[in-house]
Amino acid sequence: MTKMVNCKACNKEIAKGVNKCVHCGKDQRNFFMKHKVLTVILALVILGGIGSAMGGDKDSASTTAPATSTTTKDKPVEKKVEALKVSAADLAKAYEANEVNADKNYKDKTIETTGKIDDIGVLLGQTFITLSAEKDFAITNVQCFFDEKTEIDKIASLKKGDKVTIQGVVDGKSMNVGVNKCTLK
Repeated sequence: MTKMVNCKACNKEIAKGVNKCVHCGKDQRNFFMKHKVLTVILALVILGGIGSAMGGDKDSASTTAPATSTTTKDKPVEKKVEALKVSAADLAKAYEANEVNADKNYKDKTIETTGKIDDIGVLLGQTFITLSAEKDFAITNVQCFFDEKTEIDKIASLKKGDKVTIQGVVDGKSMNVGVNKCTLK
């Protein structure tokens, strides 16, 4: 004996589990079952965003490292790490073309990147600026995360479309290319 349920559109009795009503032809499946491809894409975007936000707490090269000087006994001298200069568009393009090669060239290295602000926000408590890859419908952009309060205060005065230069340490690609420990230049 088959269980009966009511149609979502015409409210007439139909067999449970059918895809379409035999009376009015209305599809009985829920949104996610009707749009399986869209559901998979949406799930990947959400997982990628979470992975990108969570993937940046590794101890990697910092922008400055203390060094001792032979001429000064009491005061350490800070040694500046040379930053690789690369535009946000070129960095995103390198990761889209070959993630393994891009990791070899940029991951855990300090970069100085310039680009146009595509988004400003906070994700899971971390303040970020997303720099545009400067192409229509780009899948990969450069997402820069800021920890310092002084830097976050500077971000409050920026807006989408502004051109900025940011220095930070590349964490690799999740959905976007992640850059941590960022400072505005």
